[in-house]
Amino acid sequence: MEYRYVLAFYLDKKDMSPAELASKIGSPRSTISALLSGRAKEPTLGKAKAIADALGVSLDEMAKKTFEE
Repeated sequence: MEYRYVLAFYLDKKDMSPAELASKIGSPRSTISALLSGRAKEPTLGKAKAIADALGVSLDEMAKKTFEE
């Protein structure tokens, strides 16, 4: 599963908007929009960790979901 779908899944599951996530990780809203739209394929490791932390899931959990079909 592409990272953008995993990110959308967890945003929905945690009832969090992209703007809220961007604020929590200290990134512009455009960064999250690019990830969700597929314009940016995957975040850097540091950004992925910050996103996972903000969503209250482990980076490992998000990575496993990314590799599920």
